[in-house]
Amino acid sequence: MQPVRTKLINGLMTRVIDTGGDKPTLVLVHGLANAIEIWTRVLPRLADRFRIVAFDLPGFGEADRPVAAYDSVFFVAQLKALLDTLGIDRAHLVGSSLGASVIVRFSGENLARIHGAVLAAPGGFGRRTHPLMRFPALPVVGDWLGRPTPANNGLTLRLAIHDRRNVTPELVELTNRYARKPGSDLSFVRTLQTGVGLLGVRERDSFEALARRLERRVLVVWGRQDRVFPARQSDRAMALLPMSERILLDDCGHYPQWEQPEAFAMAVERFLLQAPRT
Repeated sequence: MQPVRTKLINGLMTRVIDTGGDKPTLVLVHGLANAIEIWTRVLPRLADRFRIVAFDLPGFGEADRPVAAYDSVFFVAQLKALLDTLGIDRAHLVGSSLGASVIVRFSGENLARIHGAVLAAPGGFGRRTHPLMRFPALPVVGDWLGRPTPANNGLTLRLAIHDRRNVTPELVELTNRYARKPGSDLSFVRTLQTGVGLLGVRERDSFEALARRLERRVLVVWGRQDRVFPARQSDRAMALLPMSERILLDDCGHYPQWEQPEAFAMAVERFLLQAPRT
């Protein structure tokens, strides 16, 4: 399952994994500062039951880093461009953190293209986030403090991952390598600044309004030890999403697909492939 360099219909270059075949299509959308590799631990199992499509969101991984707003409108356009490029009319969507929030935003004008969804620790269901996520919103020094330097990347990974043994040297090296690509300072800082302010998560009202109208089966997945967005925010998700179920994973931080890959993959399979409840 090697990624292939692909030009999206909007002209931006990225990497895409597409396992092909006639199985149900499952599109994976990663989070802030991640890339395709954050799905490595669940890809083989999920590929047994689904056609897997994963890509680097522009701004991260090996994708282009255009001068852009890096706001919700930008990222929704990238997900739409991926589906249009590959001719995917409708699919199951699985997102992590930023990627999960993008799916909720995407549903606003593209609900017909969503078959079912899995949202892993999305931002938007509460204001609270860790203070480290708010530093880029500080006046004057925010851009400098938020840069994806090796020191900041290490802090971010240790914040996101509960079990330090899962902060592997390979993951650290990969994160630092992608952060060195030209344009990464802009994409990383702007993504943070458009999503998080000094008081916490921004634009919650519009996000929650979309969640209320997401009339699809949605599985909410959260790590109980998530320090980026606390697991109790899943209560709000359950209250708003009209057709939702929830699973909370023990010994797990912000990346359940990385820290608890077997439990995560099993939950995705069972939820998306089971007959809808009547």
